[in-house]
Amino acid sequence: MDTDLLTSFLETAQRLHFGHAAERLGLTQPALSHQIRRLEQQVGVTLFTRTSRQVRLTAAGEVFVTEARRVLADLERAVTHCRSVAAGGAGQLRIGSIGAALNSVTPKLVRGLLDALPGLAVRVTQLDTPVQLVALRANEIDLAVVRAAGPASGIVLADLFCEPMVLALPARHRLAAKSVLSAADLRDERFVLWPRTTSPLFHDQVMDYCARAGFVPRTAMEGADIETQLGLVSAGIGVSPQPASFADLGRKGVTFRPLHEAPHSTVQLAWLQASPPPHLAVALSAARAAGVREP
Repeated sequence: MDTDLLTSFLETAQRLHFGHAAERLGLTQPALSHQIRRLEQQVGVTLFTRTSRQVRLTAAGEVFVTEARRVLADLERAVTHCRSVAAGGAGQLRIGSIGAALNSVTPKLVRGLLDALPGLAVRVTQLDTPVQLVALRANEIDLAVVRAAGPASGIVLADLFCEPMVLALPARHRLAAKSVLSAADLRDERFVLWPRTTSPLFHDQVMDYCARAGFVPRTAMEGADIETQLGLVSAGIGVSPQPASFADLGRKGVTFRPLHEAPHSTVQLAWLQASPPPHLAVALSAARAAGVREP
């Protein structure tokens, strides 16, 4: 199948307008329509429904969007890898990582990979755990550094390290005078939290930790990233339970305190069982050197 047909299909699927898509592709509208008809004939299904007023994807067309993106991504990766090897390199490895791990294990993992494979091109992207699992299945990343991912069909998980929950609070907060805090200390506080969609298990751990002390935390705000949340804490908006590795960020106006009987969460390495990433053995060796337990 001609990859130009897939590119034209994806552009049309994004814009749902043959004229606009043709302009973006540098084609005439009749030429684009001809390409889409050729593609539909090759696939054997109708991908778009067209009227004089609108263009829509069929149910089959919506499915084919995902598959076409995957095919083009696989091809791009194969070409990049082959060119790198031909030039004396070791190919490319795409790594996703949660933000907390970028302050701890992920740089050590990358350093170990580059020490063992100097010609390896490594690309690291910060992504939340649920997004990384989707990206693995879509072949958008090869290896994922995630937090507390539950068992998932077709995905292999290897524990890297376990860390406790701590509390970020304004540096001049009255609780900052205590060396260790309990859940009961937080009863009257307002919380700055991760959205549950971003980190489901960690969010639930916060809720359970407070529930054991007999209260439901009052949410002042949610923040989509750690920089936003610590900024809100620094401004006195609330206190914020966080994985301990974020304490290394040293945000001005924010202090961190350990929590008594705090829950722990595990940072993991993940990859597709059916499609192991390039240089997996080297990656696991580098991970072991950073403290990983092999699966």
